[in-house]
Amino acid sequence: MPLSRSGRYRVPLRIVSFLVVVYGLIWVSSFPRSYDDDELPPDAQRKKASQALDPNQVDTDQLVVTIMTTATEAYAKLPLVLLLTNPVFHETMNVVSDLQMDVGAFHVHDVLDRIDINFLASNAELARYKRQVHLAMNSVDLSTLREDDDVKEREARIQMDKYKQLRMVERAWELLPERNWYIFAETDTYLVRPNVLLWLGQFDPEQPFFFANPPELDASEPSKVGSTTFVLSKQAMAKLLTERENVVAEWDTRISAFKTGFDVLAAAMSTEVNIGLNRTWPGMTGFHPGNVPYGESFWCHHVLAMHGVPEELASDTWRLQRDREEYNHMRVPLTFADLWNRFLQPENLYLPRDDWDNMSSGPDNSPWNILFEGVQRSSHAADQMIRLRDDGPKAANGEESWEACREACNGSPFCYQFSYSSVPISNHNENGKTKCHLSRSMRLGRHIEPQELEIDGEKVMVTWKSGWRRENFEKWSQQQRCKGMQDKQ
Repeated sequence: MPLSRSGRYRVPLRIVSFLVVVYGLIWVSSFPRSYDDDELPPDAQRKKASQALDPNQVDTDQLVVTIMTTATEAYAKLPLVLLLTNPVFHETMNVVSDLQMDVGAFHVHDVLDRIDINFLASNAELARYKRQVHLAMNSVDLSTLREDDDVKEREARIQMDKYKQLRMVERAWELLPERNWYIFAETDTYLVRPNVLLWLGQFDPEQPFFFANPPELDASEPSKVGSTTFVLSKQAMAKLLTERENVVAEWDTRISAFKTGFDVLAAAMSTEVNIGLNRTWPGMTGFHPGNVPYGESFWCHHVLAMHGVPEELASDTWRLQRDREEYNHMRVPLTFADLWNRFLQPENLYLPRDDWDNMSSGPDNSPWNILFEGVQRSSHAADQMIRLRDDGPKAANGEESWEACREACNGSPFCYQFSYSSVPISNHNENGKTKCHLSRSMRLGRHIEPQELEIDGEKVMVTWKSGWRRENFEKWSQQQRCKGMQDKQ
């Protein structure tokens, strides 16, 4: 009996169906097995972040944050810090200063109030502290203490802060003892607490850890543009404060020999309990969203603490975190790339700006300042400088004019921004003083009015003009894949 028409095609159809299924399986198997965090749905991001934690996961009640302020700035600086701090962290937050007071519901502890009275009377470096206590007792406005000269005011604060450093560590342990981690910061420091908790999960608090990236006067290396923030583990605190009776008071007579409060702390940790500093960079930094040298050295790293953050940028960073976590349900750590996307990406950096310095020539940008053709690097250049600086072709000299400087940047595959000063300004590297400044990092910088300066005995007007190669930087950024955890600072 002849096959029906449908019967004649049944076998070929089965074969075709089988081949379609096999092809589909092969096609699916070719899908990528890993994804960037931002390609995952929110729930998967949350699961991935939690799985990345090491065994020492830090609960929020095991991180004590101590904020240090001064009597003359407490009412101006503290309210914003308290407003931007999630209430769940209030129970594990201390506020310390050089005068006892209350700011709203928060008590501010005077950590200098236990200094020996005879030592206090004879110590010239604590004259301001004695004066402000007297004024406060007589209800006199403390603003009268402030020096008109900013340099003198800074020096007066540094002198007093030296005596506060060890004593605020002692007070933090006294107020909230036996917690796993203690972090100390100033009022202009922005802490990304979720990142800090995640990062500390890598370490055992029963081991003596001392983390920081202290600022240094020589800011020619990016790691030296530091933060006053530091972190001590429970074991480090216990070794210093419980195994050494009266150690803090005994250090009062040694403090005058040190330049800064951090120097005092580092010396005490080293000599008393043999705990050295673990430098934490770039997560802890003295840069803020407006002046970070965005590029490969920062891009994928988690933001832990930024020091010297202006109030407006602190508020905007808080809003960025809020939007990510509450509205977009993102649980992946905040990176410097995220700061770029929020703060620089919306800026119109396609056109140059007059009276603007994008900080290409700054001492903290020297590792990314591109050398001109014919300029040789110093043989004794620091290893970090060599590693961070462009090792590719140098750029043409663009000294002749603003246009020549722009063309010099356009001619270098590594140049992402440039600035031109009306007089030669130091680049803090082998280029020496130049008018044209080229950089392979991208920074926003700041508006700067023309300034009259005296150079070589003559008064000259200094002006700035800056430009960016935004398209090139965005091409570079789109090629970056921040896979894996970058919190091992």
